This record gives sequence, C-alpha cells and structure tokens, in this order.
Amino acid sequence: MDYGLWLSIAPSLIAIALATWTKQVIPSLLIGLWAGSFILTGSFLGSISQTVDYIVGVLSDPGNLDVLLFLYVFSVALVQLSGGVQAFAKVMNNYINNSKKTLIASWLLLPITFIDCGFRVVATGSIMKPLADRFSVSRERLAYMLNNSASPVIVLIPVATTYIGYILGVLNKGMGAAGIEGSAMQLFLSSLPFQFFSFTSITIALLSVIIGWNFGSMRKLIQSAHGSKKETSFSRPAHAMEMSEEIGNKDKADTAKDQMGVTSKGKMEKMDMDMGLGKPALKPRLFNLLTPILVLIPLSFFLMWLSGQKEAKGESLVEVFSAADPSRSMFLALFITVMITAALYLFQGLKLKEMTDRFIKGGNKLMVTIVILVVAWPISDVSQDLGLTELIRTTLGGTLTPIWVPVLIFAVTGAVTYFIGSSWGAWALMMPIAIPLAVTTGGSVPLAVAAVLSGGTFGDVTSPVSGMTAMSAGAAGADHMKYVKAMTPYNVLAAALAAGLFLVVPLIF
Repeated sequence: MDYGLWLSIAPSLIAIALATWTKQVIPSLLIGLWAGSFILTGSFLGSISQTVDYIVGVLSDPGNLDVLLFLYVFSVALVQLSGGVQAFAKVMNNYINNSKKTLIASWLLLPITFIDCGFRVVATGSIMKPLADRFSVSRERLAYMLNNSASPVIVLIPVATTYIGYILGVLNKGMGAAGIEGSAMQLFLSSLPFQFFSFTSITIALLSVIIGWNFGSMRKLIQSAHGSKKETSFSRPAHAMEMSEEIGNKDKADTAKDQMGVTSKGKMEKMDMDMGLGKPALKPRLFNLLTPILVLIPLSFFLMWLSGQKEAKGESLVEVFSAADPSRSMFLALFITVMITAALYLFQGLKLKEMTDRFIKGGNKLMVTIVILVVAWPISDVSQDLGLTELIRTTLGGTLTPIWVPVLIFAVTGAVTYFIGSSWGAWALMMPIAIPLAVTTGGSVPLAVAAVLSGGTFGDVTSPVSGMTAMSAGAAGADHMKYVKAMTPYNVLAAALAAGLFLVVPLIF
C-alpha cells in the first residue's frame, strides 16, 4: 500500500481539529483546503493558486450555483416584514387555554414555519412565549420543544426548505467522491426511512408532552414552573424581558452564522435573536404568511416533475422525479414565489425600496452558509486528488464489515458536530468520506447518508456551542446552561436508540 495515500485525509482532519479547537468553521475549512493544496503542489505559491482554482471550480459549476443562489434568495425577511407571523399569533391566542395545548400548538405551527430552522425557532418562540408565560410553562421545556421540532423535522422534508438545497449539494460531492452516478434527490429520499435520530428524538419530545414522560432536571423545572404563580407574562426575569426587547427591536440575527457554530460564547449568552420579527410594515394579515408557502410548495413539485418529464426514460412518478433537476427546479420555484410575494406586498402598499433593502439583508444573513459551502466542497475535491478513494479501498475495504459502517459514521459525525456546534459544517466534512466508505465496504449507501445526517442533527440540537441550541434557549427566555442540562438526557437517550437501530438494521437489510 502507498502510505502517501494517508495524506488524503489530512485536509479533513486539519479542518475538523481546527474547527473543534477554535469553533470557527470557515477559517478551519479554508486552512484544511490550503493544506491539501500544499501537499498536492509542494510549494507555497503553488498551493495558494491551487486553493483559488478549487474555489473557482466550485463557483463555475452551474449545479453548485443553483444551490448557492437558492440559499441567498431563500429569505423569510419579506414574510416577516408583511406582518404574517404577527397575524397568526393573534389567531393562536384564541384557541389555547392551558400549558399542554401551548406545547402541542408549538408543533402544530410546523406547516407554516418549516422552511428554515432559524425561522422555525424564532417565529414559533415569538408566538408561543407569551402563552407559555401565561400558562406557567417552564422556559427550558419550551426551548426543548422549539429546538427538537426544528432540525430533526426539517431535515426530513425533501422540498422547499433551506436544508434540502444544502443537503443535495453535499450529497453530490459525496457521490462524486465515491464515483456514483444518479440523482442526489433519489439518494436523499431513499435515506429518509433510516434517519433514526430524527424519529427517536421527535418521538421522545412528543411523549414528554402527550403523556407527560419527563425526567431529570427537566421534570424539576416543570414542577417548579407549575408551582410558581410569579412567573407570568406580567412578572418575568430581567433577562427574559431583555430578550423580548431584543427580538422586537433589533435587526441583527444571523441564522446561518449561528447554525454554522461560529457564535462566540459571549454572544450566545446575549443572543441577538431577531429574524425581522419587529414591527411589521403592513397591517398584519394571515394571508401574507400563507400565500408564499402555498405557492412555493406545489410549484416546487410541479417544476421538479416538469424537468423530470424531459429526461425520464420511464413513465412512473418515481422515475420522473429521479430524473429531475431538483436544485434548478427549487431555485426557479423560489424565484417565482418571491416575485409573486413582492407583487402582493406592493399592492398592499409596501414600498419597493424598503422591500428591496429587507430582501438583501435577509439574503446576507445566509452568506456564512454560502461561504461554508464554497470552502467545504473543494475539500472533497483535493482529498480525491490526493487519493482518498484509493485509501478507503485499500485499508477498510477488506477489514471493516458493512454492519459497523452506519453506527461508526453516526458516532463520528455526532461527535464532530457536538464539538464544532455545526451540523452543516460536519455534513460537508463527513459526507465525502461516508459514501465512499459505504461503497468500498459493500454497505448501504442510503444508510450511510442517513447516519451522517442523523449525527449532524444530534449535535445540532444537543451541543452547548450549537447556534440552534442557544437560539432556542434565547427564544424561550431560558437560561442557556440550565436548558442544556435539562434536555441533554432526552437527546442522549434518542441518540442511543438511534445507534442501536444503525447497528441492527444492517443485519436485516
């Protein structure tokens, strides 16, 4: 075996180690990419030129550009500016009269808040927090509901979310690394039944509400909240009142930045949570919230079907969607939806300048996500150029049995995400390794994909340095570390169950 092949894992290892140490994902990825380029070229100036070439190569690919543009345009800022969220909050206020209904309602808001995790947490939190205060719901319990109804659910939705565009991008890179041809969307759909952490964490969260199955410090916090009449919407701790003021008055939140795990410790303690949920520019109307959603979802499916019809060799619906170009179809659907939504808001009196400014600000909030992709995708390319596929084939192909691959991938991805606080960063690092590993060992590729996505989701909702964990605590007005301590046993239990399933399922299939 050529021992020089071991250098092919250096870019990923360097990026993971630096991200774990510094909690800064973008610089870590960039240094990992440069290190790989240096190993490949053997010169300082040559490595810089090669690094630039890799990045330009990513930006020159039409499929990659579709994903990047999708992420930029996918801004919820216009919906927030229109007052749609505020209108829905008023409607909800008429139907909830106890703590259990409050928590159940936070889940029922998914159909109108599923498009982005940050939007899901902040919008649902702004709607439900006054009701949670009124009915003495523990703030840590509300934070747990917000967080575990976000990424574990949204990662399962195959259309009209910021997640799906990103996931298809990293899947394409992983498939390219393994030499697999076919549809990234089809591979993602085939992985859905095996995303065990999502299923176990959602089940445990719902059981804690429906049958009151709670334990550890969460149970004590629930009992304390119900036993205290002081903790109401009229008498709240200073930090919670400050949080509400921040949500209502600031325009600083950077959802993508928080998801990437680059929020500093001090900043997490004083979250700038706003996603634009301040005073709306229009009279709050429920119609303004529902219209973009009702346009985007069916239009995405229609355009995917239309693009698949041009390429499909068969006539079945599965074959049509497998042949579709999902990145381009969803970007077109989103672009059309934004135009329709803008026209609707203009008709209601929203000024074009204000709408344009808010749209650009909303897109800029996802620039960190976009930069992550631009520097993470080339790491897969440089690793392949250094011989990663050959290394996996010669070292693990004959020694690691397929049974152990999914649970190993789940554990490693979960650990990486927990330490760097970034599910998206971990997915970009692990997918180009996991898929070739599954192919080389003769394991299930959909299981390997599901293991990567599940591990990232675990870290996203559990890590103390995860932006989504901090965001959920902030939206609920909860103490961050109290919340982490209370929810960790629930998510660890869900992860243990998921690991067991990743170990058992390969024996069956």
